[in-house]
Amino acid sequence: MKNLTAVDIGFNQVKGTSAAGAVADFPSIIGTPFKESFARDEAKKARLVITLPDGQSWPVGMTALEQSDYATGRQDSEWVMGNSWYVLFCAALSELHKGNVNTNLVSGLPLEDWEPLAEKLEGRLIGAHRFKRNGGRWQTVTVDDALVITQGYGALVNEALADSGRILTNVFSQGTVAIADIGGKTCNLLVTKDMDVVGRWTRGDGLGLLKALKNIARDIHREHSTINPKPREVATWLPTGVFEVGGESIDITPFSRPHLAPLVDQVLNLLSETWSEPGRFSATLLVGGGSVILGNELKQRMQNVYPNVTIASDARFANVNGYLKFAKDTWR
Repeated sequence: MKNLTAVDIGFNQVKGTSAAGAVADFPSIIGTPFKESFARDEAKKARLVITLPDGQSWPVGMTALEQSDYATGRQDSEWVMGNSWYVLFCAALSELHKGNVNTNLVSGLPLEDWEPLAEKLEGRLIGAHRFKRNGGRWQTVTVDDALVITQGYGALVNEALADSGRILTNVFSQGTVAIADIGGKTCNLLVTKDMDVVGRWTRGDGLGLLKALKNIARDIHREHSTINPKPREVATWLPTGVFEVGGESIDITPFSRPHLAPLVDQVLNLLSETWSEPGRFSATLLVGGGSVILGNELKQRMQNVYPNVTIASDARFANVNGYLKFAKDTWR
């Protein structure tokens, strides 16, 4: 099989995987230019610092959170053509490949950005990408061919195709499926019939988790002034239900509930506006990082209206796992 790569760069998190089984998973954070500091060699290996041919080095992900006065960078649709997105992309490649390699690649965009930007992004992805990780040797990953699909369609493919890329016989490949992909700054609502997109029930929206995460972080800081958490830290705390202050575990529910409950209502309203005939669907799939945090409550409130409501088994990675299966189906 050809060398295949899948990368999903969201406003909140970068995820990737390869046909060889490598995985990338880190916050979509670019720090200020990196300044070397003293550390044991093992600690240095844990860093994620990307140097581009212009000589600039950028801390990425948790390294940016821990080591620099970081900046989140742009959060508009055109960011995929900017420098911060490209640094994140090179960081993902450095997690998935060692040395100089050639690969074919599938990535994705939110629904509302796909039509104006997919062709531009494919053009940017194809070609040689040269970088150094943590001050090591120069590495070149050459993308021979690339496809950009919508994020929600990646989640459908993950359910409809086997790991080999073969189409399965199930409700996702042969039925009418409603997919809600809830991310940091997007909510992609996609309906497919026999894996063909149904345009009238498909919609991209800017509704996402990020605003709620910021408000939860603000309220935690007001109550516990000795910490000032970042939204992406809050996202990691919510599934566990607690956060730590001075070594003590604190219940996050009193801080999260006032902001997450209205968000659930907003998502449900968006679903009812877009999917006004739920009786026509054969299955409903919840995916994305937002489904990890909101999924149980959404499922409970949806199940008497929408058929066969399912939270994807690996909701955070559903899109990118689908990209890889799509790659296997495309480049057999």
